[in-house]
Amino acid sequence: MASPLKLEQDVQGKVDSFRARIAREAEELVSVFFPQKLSELDSQVQELLLQDLPRIRSVLAAPDTAGDGPDQDPPPVHSQPSGKVPALPGGKGPLLRSNQHLVELIERVKPEIELLREKCSTVRMWVQLLIPKVEDGNNFGVSVQEDAVDQLWTVESSAASYLRRFSTYYNTRAKLVSKMVKYPQVEDYRRTVAEVDENEYLSVRQTLLHVRNQYATLHDVILKNIEKIKTPRSTNTENLY
Repeated sequence: MASPLKLEQDVQGKVDSFRARIAREAEELVSVFFPQKLSELDSQVQELLLQDLPRIRSVLAAPDTAGDGPDQDPPPVHSQPSGKVPALPGGKGPLLRSNQHLVELIERVKPEIELLREKCSTVRMWVQLLIPKVEDGNNFGVSVQEDAVDQLWTVESSAASYLRRFSTYYNTRAKLVSKMVKYPQVEDYRRTVAEVDENEYLSVRQTLLHVRNQYATLHDVILKNIEKIKTPRSTNTENLY
């Protein structure tokens, strides 16, 4: 029979110290940080009103209909007040800026998503380190731990997908704006950019809702199952019969 693997005392001490630190951090996250972020993000979501959509769309100037001729060119598109527009470094022509309302909103939401990933990773590591060695029977608590690990991993994966969507939005909008510059007489390109901006605003708002809901769900699930998560196997064998 193979002898159990032994670690040097100083190495084992570092491992035990790491486990204790992760446990302290994770328990504080679940009991204090998660409900605090839930309340904070709920307030932020309430500030993102659907009534703001006209303001998001108005960033894109409507085609100029003042002229009488069919060849009247629409005004250039900027997301800032009219005036002198800085030229792109090394490029030609004016800088067609992003929708600054959405840029500011995205830059505000991104750190919240990254923070959710980081905190979920800490809690997931804590639960994984609590999983006991494999044994026959009395594994209901272990299944609860594994379900919690799977749920935390799903939240982390979802957060990563939220971050990827932002680059997709910028790329899609850039292509449409390029088409507008090339074909300024086609009004549909201009309207499509406005629709893309509106959809992105709704998407970012929904993402913030999801982040808020993840904090609420994780806090609820872990607290309801905290006994099984921390003590997955009963030491009282009478409870098995």
